[in-house]
Amino acid sequence: MPIRNPQPEGAREAHNQQWALLALLLVSFAIRLHALLQLPGFVDEGNHLLWAAEVWQGRIIFPFSTAKPLEIFYLALLMPFRNPLWMGRFGSVLMSVVTLTGLWALARRLGNGNIGLWAAIFYAFTPWTFFHERTAVADPLLAAVVVLTMWGATVWVKRPSAQRSIGLAACLFALPLVKLSAAPFMVLPIVIVVLKNRSAWRGLWLPYFLAIGGVMVVLTPAMLRHDVFGELTIRATAGQTTSWIDFVLRNIGDVFEWSAVYLGLVGPMIVIGAALAVMRRSAVGLTALAGGLLGLSPMLFPATLFPRYDLPVLALGSLLAGEAVQLLLGLARPHPLRRSIDAVVFAAAALPFAAFAAQAYSDPSQLKLADIDRAQHVWEWSSGYGIREAAAYVAKLTSNNSQPAVVYSANLATHVIARLYWPSEANGETYLLWDSAALDVIDTVASGKPTYLIVDTSRDTASFEGLTINPHESARFERPSGGQPVVVYRLLNEPFQP
Repeated sequence: MPIRNPQPEGAREAHNQQWALLALLLVSFAIRLHALLQLPGFVDEGNHLLWAAEVWQGRIIFPFSTAKPLEIFYLALLMPFRNPLWMGRFGSVLMSVVTLTGLWALARRLGNGNIGLWAAIFYAFTPWTFFHERTAVADPLLAAVVVLTMWGATVWVKRPSAQRSIGLAACLFALPLVKLSAAPFMVLPIVIVVLKNRSAWRGLWLPYFLAIGGVMVVLTPAMLRHDVFGELTIRATAGQTTSWIDFVLRNIGDVFEWSAVYLGLVGPMIVIGAALAVMRRSAVGLTALAGGLLGLSPMLFPATLFPRYDLPVLALGSLLAGEAVQLLLGLARPHPLRRSIDAVVFAAAALPFAAFAAQAYSDPSQLKLADIDRAQHVWEWSSGYGIREAAAYVAKLTSNNSQPAVVYSANLATHVIARLYWPSEANGETYLLWDSAALDVIDTVASGKPTYLIVDTSRDTASFEGLTINPHESARFERPSGGQPVVVYRLLNEPFQP
């Protein structure tokens, strides 16, 4: 009988890592997908999904004016399905799978797949990533593209070729089109060339030429038609009186606050991993550290940041945390001790996360969130709480009417969120009050059609001074955490009475 050669140690380890990664992907995908609609949609999700739906109406250029066109086109691919909010969030969860796989593949390319596996574990079981990857925003897609760009750069650096240059160019091209603020990440291939193969430096011109040329070609029509940069400047500076240094200090303080709320064990391990990367000059650690610093560069801009913006930084920070675990395992020579360290670190990361996930499934309004996330997702005007219930109430109330109802929202934020919960089979349609594209509210009420108005009282009142439109309160829906209620009014053809 022929004797089979034993499997090489390195191949066996990679094989085991692949099976562990597959198990992690399945678990992470399942826990992110469960109870996906428990948290109400918020204003950014409503806007993104509305813009995605409009792509199917022929508005092909408009997404480029939103500063995140690839996210809009990606969501548009999911739009033919009945539940746009669930499908949009499913798209984010799907990107998480790409990010986790990319972290392992990147670390393995840089010399240590075990660090990549631990990075995937930390990224999957961090409340910060779990919460935001269950929303239909651009940042989960951006995290995936950043990791793919780094992986593509390591593949290209090993053996540059025209085909690989096109692949790397595609990743670089995607970065600013997912979000314009992701442009700093385009430096990542240069970092990898410096660390891994300086002789490949001259060949970098081709992928950068293709990527930057492509970005300018697709953005130029939108810039000319919609003044993209002017719009972004207005958004960033509107109502701002704070000095630049105060903005920077506030942004740095915010990141520390978010880390204290969300990271737990992972935070100190990222710091330890960063120190180890500098001291040991490891390829994985230095690459992750450089990428993380690039991702944190928006802290230097005079604009408000949100925790979801840091998903790419968290992906790279997870690699640094994996570096710290690798040090612990390297100090533990006996095999049983290494297994014990694996188990302790895994439990320290997974158990607090399990409590966070359980709360997200049952009542996300009670989650321990950073203040800015609690405001945006739970009690402020941007939250879907109250609006979700108001839209469902009106749809049910008017289901048996002999005439289709006309439902107005008092402002755009309320309108885009209410649309997420307005059933396709509802007996009526929703409009933005006083919008030029909406049915005229004066004529509609005068005609006697059943007409309703949804008002977020944190921003608006039901005032029709001087008109023969009188609002009668029909229902009131409270927001959690002391937020202002959302009120549904029936509009009648009567002189207005405050």
